[in-house]
Amino acid sequence: DLFIEMETHSALLEQWYFLLKEMPSIEFEFFVHEKVLHKLSSIPKEKITVVPSVSEISFSDFDAVVINTLHRNFEHYQTLFEQKPVLCLLHNLNFSLFFQSISWRNVFKEKERFTYFLKLYLKEKVGSHRKHILKAKQFGVLSKSLHDEVIRNGKFANRTEIIQMNYCQSNTFPASETINIVMPGNVSNKRKDVAMLFSILPKLAPKSKLHFTFLGKPENDTVLQQLEALKQKCSSQIEITHYHRFIPWEEYSRVIAKAHLLLCPIKAQTSFYWVDESYGTTKISGSEADCIHNGKIGLFPTSYPKMNWHNLYYENASDLEFILNNLTNEQLAFEYEKLQPYLQQYTFESVKTNLENQLLALATTI
Repeated sequence: DLFIEMETHSALLEQWYFLLKEMPSIEFEFFVHEKVLHKLSSIPKEKITVVPSVSEISFSDFDAVVINTLHRNFEHYQTLFEQKPVLCLLHNLNFSLFFQSISWRNVFKEKERFTYFLKLYLKEKVGSHRKHILKAKQFGVLSKSLHDEVIRNGKFANRTEIIQMNYCQSNTFPASETINIVMPGNVSNKRKDVAMLFSILPKLAPKSKLHFTFLGKPENDTVLQQLEALKQKCSSQIEITHYHRFIPWEEYSRVIAKAHLLLCPIKAQTSFYWVDESYGTTKISGSEADCIHNGKIGLFPTSYPKMNWHNLYYENASDLEFILNNLTNEQLAFEYEKLQPYLQQYTFESVKTNLENQLLALATTI
């Protein structure tokens, strides 16, 4: 099988590798753009081929192809769609399957990327060319809630399946008096309610010592400065760690392994290429994978659809403030007891076997 990533989801590609290398019946190779290569730290170099464009790849030696991300240059994939059975992962349903139009509200909100998006729509014509994606044999979504949305929509239900890649690699409750709270992913007001979080942190007077780690690159200098300022504003009971760069998979996993709780202030509404998307419904948050892969409980807003996992939820800013102020090790240990029944559904072996069967079935698709 051939796996293609020309865009952004390098961490997901590495997760593919960890599963694929344990599948004796699958031969595989990764074709990636140069901009993805430096973010890949776990995949052996002999498994990677760097290409400037999909149109430069010869598909003759492969039985099936998985497109990890398809956001642009849709016309480059036309020959591939005609020649091979293709599974195309969908990350933004309104943009890449339901074909909603752009929202002018988003155009005004995302002024800093105006020129880039204008180029995509006027020069690359992503608005019309995205319909090439319908030539793929199968679509894959990474969560049940997105699959439910496809079924509800009706049109593409028979061609869409859940690609369950989340397996629980470890499940440990750290032995530390300080409660480690990690916010995984980019520190971005576009995807997370970072402004709300920054407003409540200086108000906290927690019972326990809390160590907050913002495990992602700040979206701009303003957010970076806000993170620096927070260190001076918060109670002595609170410690803050943040980054200023992309974080490789191994370091990312090492930090999350020490977490007692993953803080996931996911916004209900976001957008992709100026098209409206709803988190948990038309677009999945990577925080779901972070929770399951690392065996951690997440703290989510009630607007995010419930996963098949034990998490904690908050209604609003004051509710989040109350939860954080009253966290204790004893309470969290009790919550992790509730997590145990879910773990057997996400063993590496069961996830790998199911995924292997899906790939073998794809390879025999006519």
